[in-house]
Amino acid sequence: MTTSKQHERITISLPPGYSREIKKLAADLDLSQSDLIVKALDAYRESRKKKKVEEMARSMVDEYRQNTDLVALTSLDGEDFR
Repeated sequence: MTTSKQHERITISLPPGYSREIKKLAADLDLSQSDLIVKALDAYRESRKKKKVEEMARSMVDEYRQNTDLVALTSLDGEDFR
């Protein structure tokens, strides 16, 4: 069921106390409960994206250390080519 062109209504089940915590936090932040959940989900998604990038970078560390072709032009980093 769609409540507007920008929002979709859903029903969720939460552990005891979560509903009360959502209401309190939303009031403290002067947000609707829906806006609080959207902001929390956005923050979670951004956190996951950052974690994935960090994991990918970590997985490439050894490759960069061993493959000199990957870092051959590193000495030019930051140089002004104007």
